[in-house]
Amino acid sequence: MSVFRKWVLAIGLFVAIVVDGVCSLYLHQFMDYGSFGAASLILPISVMLIGLFDDTNKNEIWLALGTGIVADIYFYGFIGIYAVFLPFSCWIYQKIACFLPEIFWARLIVVLLGTTVFVAYSWLIFNMVSVATTSLHGLLMSLLVNLGWTAGFFVCLYWIWGNLAQDYPFLIDLNAYRV
Repeated sequence: MSVFRKWVLAIGLFVAIVVDGVCSLYLHQFMDYGSFGAASLILPISVMLIGLFDDTNKNEIWLALGTGIVADIYFYGFIGIYAVFLPFSCWIYQKIACFLPEIFWARLIVVLLGTTVFVAYSWLIFNMVSVATTSLHGLLMSLLVNLGWTAGFFVCLYWIWGNLAQDYPFLIDLNAYRV
């Protein structure tokens, strides 16, 4: 059973990919304001929270890379956006967590900034390869809508990923530390 405990976080991220896809499919009609839409960012928020809650486990960066590859194939059919952003965000958030106060509001602000960077990064990549063309004005308005949805998703996911990252760190057997 201890082998299963080492992989709970990976299974949780796989579930987050599926839930993110389902939310994108069924909530997209509610996730816009006028002609400006928001993206379902459950997976990037989850990886950011894992990086903030467990800043010492370097295995989670590799988990984020694997999750990014699976998410890219699942969402886009090509590898690139999630496979680059998720491990980088996990690494940078582990570095930020060393000096960031461990309070809800500080983590919320950092995750809001991270999702803003993710949406701008996705917009830049999609415009560069001409998959989608959106104006800069459309990006800025969508960022505002995304900030509202990100705050809502963050509140729902904060304690889930906090408990998972602390109780089930990736590839670490905590039974060796228990008496």
